[in-house]
Amino acid sequence: MSGSLGKSQSEAENVSTQDIWGAQSPYLQELYAGAGGLLASPNQAQSQGVQSATNYAGSPALSNLIGRSQTALGTTLDPQQNPYLQGAIKSAIRPLTQNYQENVLGGITDEFAAAGQHGGSRQGIAEGIAGREYLQQVGDIGTEMAYGDYTGGQERMLQGLSQAPTVANLGLMPSQIYQQAGQVPWQNLSNYQQLIGAPTTLTQSSGSSESDSFNVAGGVK
Repeated sequence: MSGSLGKSQSEAENVSTQDIWGAQSPYLQELYAGAGGLLASPNQAQSQGVQSATNYAGSPALSNLIGRSQTALGTTLDPQQNPYLQGAIKSAIRPLTQNYQENVLGGITDEFAAAGQHGGSRQGIAEGIAGREYLQQVGDIGTEMAYGDYTGGQERMLQGLSQAPTVANLGLMPSQIYQQAGQVPWQNLSNYQQLIGAPTTLTQSSGSSESDSFNVAGGVK
């Protein structure tokens, strides 16, 4: 038995090494772990904020506020619901009524009496015309005041509507405070990420190594 064993020429092989993140690696892993923990389990302040807002949405306090607002808006639109309107109209009409009774009618009576026609048909016509004018004036005053009250009610309604969201949102203040407090860990995590910086790109380095191969040649005789 004979043969030969020899070492061939070395062949070069490319060797790649991967370095993900480099020196950032431990800090980025800590950052991602912290973010994952916050996502998986919201902190107590966040949970309290969400629960507080949910409770307020279905609370009797908010329902009562909405109901009172609707009642108040309906009242401002209906002049009959203003307890002072009729009294104000009567006060505005009172001087007109007194002048009509004391001066207008009295003047007509004195005029026809002096002419020797007291109690005649012409006196009745004059009194009728004066009464019609009086009633027209009374109606005009009442209509103008009722209209003014109605338009004023509309303006008050619009003002109330503009303030209603602000009033309703006051009830959300506790939940907003909780949720703002719950954002502190996230803000701290964001600040930490800014200090670390964005992850570096994947780096690769190439080298070579020698591998030996052996040729085996021979025969058996």
